[in-house]
Amino acid sequence: MSQYLYETHLHTRGVSACGVTEPEDYIDTYKKAGYAGIIVTDHFFNGNCAIDRSLPWEKMVEGYCLGYERMLKAAEGKDFDVFFGIEYNFEGDEYLLYGLDKEWLLKHPEVMSVTHKQLFDMVNEAGGLMIQAHPFRMRSYIKKINLHPECVHGLEVYNAGNAPDENAKALLLAREKDLPCTSGSDMHNVEQIENFIRDKSFKPGAVIFNKRLTSVFDYVSGIKNREHEILM
Repeated sequence: MSQYLYETHLHTRGVSACGVTEPEDYIDTYKKAGYAGIIVTDHFFNGNCAIDRSLPWEKMVEGYCLGYERMLKAAEGKDFDVFFGIEYNFEGDEYLLYGLDKEWLLKHPEVMSVTHKQLFDMVNEAGGLMIQAHPFRMRSYIKKINLHPECVHGLEVYNAGNAPDENAKALLLAREKDLPCTSGSDMHNVEQIENFIRDKSFKPGAVIFNKRLTSVFDYVSGIKNREHEILM
């Protein structure tokens, strides 16, 4: 049976302030590594975003979606899927949002000033998916661990940028709360995937399906219905 690997957590240069690799430069390397596609999840305006926040909302959204749109354009004719996602930040606890798009963002500038529950309700209303990213990550920019299992559809239990114990704690919480698990590389620099291809010195993440995804909503339903496996 065929298996299709998807990168679910990835940042691009020019949209995420921490992004190193241009959107177009990910595709060939990920294909070589055996992936069927990428979900672009750049840091949103309340996180480590490179977009000028003084711009009008419409211009901010245009700039934010550019990393995804550039990668989508570059993937044309390459048999490689590119979907849109968001990494949304509260007080250091971050969430991967899937199933929202540019049109949704343009209509919802109030998304910048919502609670966890309000965001969860908005994502649900749009038919989307909300995953807490790297829930137990400890860094200088994260003041404390904030867990909101009641306001997510699942947890990212493998993040390639996390320490093993941080991932292990996320997996235990997912099992305790009976939440679906996801896995992502938290990719900023394509050289890490090149290292994986060359000598396995980097261990990437992925969500694996037995069928090709046709849209981000296939990903949403696949996670909610637990029709997936994870690479960890």
